[in-house]
Amino acid sequence: MGLRKLLFVCFLGSLLLGSSAWAADDTIPVGTRITPENWQKYKDYMPQGLQIILSGRTMWRLPADAVMEVGPLIDYPLPKSWYEATEKYKGQTRLVKLPTGGYTLEGYQAGTPFPDYSGPDEAYKILYNLYYHYSGSINHYESKGFEIDRYLSQYTNDSYQVFLQFTHMTDPGFPGYAREMPGYFSSYYDELMEPEQSKYTSPLELVFDDPQKIPEFYVFLPSLRRALRLSSSARCAPYAGEDYVGDDIYAGIPLPVGWFQAKYLGRKKMLMFRPTPSNPAQFDLRNWYYPPLFFPKPAVGKWQVFDAEIIELSRVPSLASGYCYANRIIYADPRTWNAMWIDLYDQNNKFWKLMAWLESAEPVPGGGFIPNIRGINWMIDFQNNHASFAYVGKDVFEVNQQVPKQYWDVTRYGSPAGLQKIMQ
Repeated sequence: MGLRKLLFVCFLGSLLLGSSAWAADDTIPVGTRITPENWQKYKDYMPQGLQIILSGRTMWRLPADAVMEVGPLIDYPLPKSWYEATEKYKGQTRLVKLPTGGYTLEGYQAGTPFPDYSGPDEAYKILYNLYYHYSGSINHYESKGFEIDRYLSQYTNDSYQVFLQFTHMTDPGFPGYAREMPGYFSSYYDELMEPEQSKYTSPLELVFDDPQKIPEFYVFLPSLRRALRLSSSARCAPYAGEDYVGDDIYAGIPLPVGWFQAKYLGRKKMLMFRPTPSNPAQFDLRNWYYPPLFFPKPAVGKWQVFDAEIIELSRVPSLASGYCYANRIIYADPRTWNAMWIDLYDQNNKFWKLMAWLESAEPVPGGGFIPNIRGINWMIDFQNNHASFAYVGKDVFEVNQQVPKQYWDVTRYGSPAGLQKIMQ
């Protein structure tokens, strides 16, 4: 066994077997202050990428006076209609083994597909709970992107996004767009507003209702004044020139789901960061340890200890050759089924990237919240000393009935035909 493989196996073993820090009744007391000096006392509550940041061994390090304050675990429940759909349709969804060795599912209607995810296939049930997480029926927000290289050179861009869900709806007043977009589950539209030389460049990803179909990916190029359909199978290609690749865009869940095998690593207490909803402090750059990375100061919010369900994803053996990631370790919050942290390993099982969401939950009209939606998210490439940060929803953030009617136009913002209307 090679050294890199051995180190990776040892790391996974530490997750499975753990130390005393993983005891069921153990946690980090509220009020604890974690610093670059004492962080190793709490390392068992951290994904590998966060440990590397606090170790100070790379350029992605914190100042000596940095502080992480631990607060109480706060629950931001999803809308009542989501829980009602979960209860109504529970027991109807089932896993189906595929020839690839992965799984698809049948009978899904709405809500969380597997509220009871116990049993020998629990890793795949968790995977599909993550795939069908609550995202709202429509979101519209603006973002500022930061690309930072090894020399701390910074490239920024401004953009706006429109997310549309077409079917499996639970929000009242949103019947869906199954008639307009038959066979599709959702769309993600992203249009650049600045810098001027890239203005109007607009990627569009369409996710099928059948989770075993490769998503469609298009981009409008203003220099050509037309849209191009890109290779949907290029799941490792950079997304819009960032450190994310195609398989990172759908909330960190790689697609198609049936191309991946899942392994359950256990339920562990982990740290996560979550600002209070609409906290204006998170939109003031002075409240972050920046540069080189956006790391929150206590004014933005507290770190919380949550019970993470941890799964490992890898391509099924017949499709693994040439794929960018050997393993993807996902730390999921089972209260809302959102990924909070993802550790990514290259083809040689060497740690490569950290993907994280340090974002607040935001209220939904009618009650409940969307988690992981507004604030800072990370993609840090530790091997190439490069990072992509997105600063989401500072000035514009709207969900469901708050979204202006012009963005409800599925033809314009949720279909390839709409890309032809840009610059008209």
